[in-house]
Amino acid sequence: MEHGEPTPPVPLVKHHAGIHSSDEEFLAVVVPFLRDGILAEDEPDPVVITTPRKLDLLRDALGPDARQVDFRDSARWYRGSPANSMATALDYYVTHASPEGLLHMTGEPVWDGRTARQIPEWKRYEALATELFTGAPPDLMCLYDTRTAPPDVVDAARHTHPTELNRQGVQPSSLFTEPAVYAMQGLGPLPAPPQDAVGVGLDGDLTAGHRFAADQARARGMAPEEAARFGQAVSGATRYAAAQGCEHAHLRLWSTRQRIICEVRTPRGRITDPFLGFRPPGAEARPEDGLWHTRQVCEFVDMRSGDEAREGWTIRMETALVTAG
Repeated sequence: MEHGEPTPPVPLVKHHAGIHSSDEEFLAVVVPFLRDGILAEDEPDPVVITTPRKLDLLRDALGPDARQVDFRDSARWYRGSPANSMATALDYYVTHASPEGLLHMTGEPVWDGRTARQIPEWKRYEALATELFTGAPPDLMCLYDTRTAPPDVVDAARHTHPTELNRQGVQPSSLFTEPAVYAMQGLGPLPAPPQDAVGVGLDGDLTAGHRFAADQARARGMAPEEAARFGQAVSGATRYAAAQGCEHAHLRLWSTRQRIICEVRTPRGRITDPFLGFRPPGAEARPEDGLWHTRQVCEFVDMRSGDEAREGWTIRMETALVTAG
């Protein structure tokens, strides 16, 4: 198995889709789930992340038991990119779970206001959650309200969650798709860089790419602190290339009035893991650890790789062009 190739997942994972179409169905699904967490021995208080209106519905339905639930506003939880929200979820889990890793978590992602480009990334976020928590002990449920979530989003939920939780209990999803397979669907070639893109070749010291990116960002009006962060984000990709034994790489950078984009392209090697950079750094250093920071800084991180190592790979990073002043 090549480096970066996803390990086949363990089939046991508690990651349910809580699909509902009314307040009554919402309560019928969520209240028993939360009570299971409340009654579970040696387990901390469950957490629920949804809209303020639905949080009030749950408080009323739970009565005195509401004191044993952590209520969170979904607009504050699901901020930024999917990578940012995953970092929030993982940090919460590490901080609040029992020593054995037990915890009931249920959340309703925010779909209102998402752009056509953002929505596919948030769909893949759910596949990522299945990937990261496979084999782990928490009980997770993601909520989908058919009154507010677009139909294609609800359909995607049945592909990214192994099970659905409804009035009848936990039911296997007949449409479930393995996370790595789902995450690769619909990924066509990246659009070519514009003609005014500037480039630089990196030979030997690939880690020097961050200086080029930071200097270019400042020259395009980006605030110095933000430009430095963007340069460090780009260095996550160049450091990954260096760790893979690449001695040469090429950077291309361009911008619009509102966005800045930089890509790293190597002449050889492959990327076969669609979740590269989503796993937080651990006790032992890994080649992809820098890409965790890249994904935390950049709104979009697109990865493409040829079918053979001689074709090389591309990591394209994009974020808002935050101007000085």
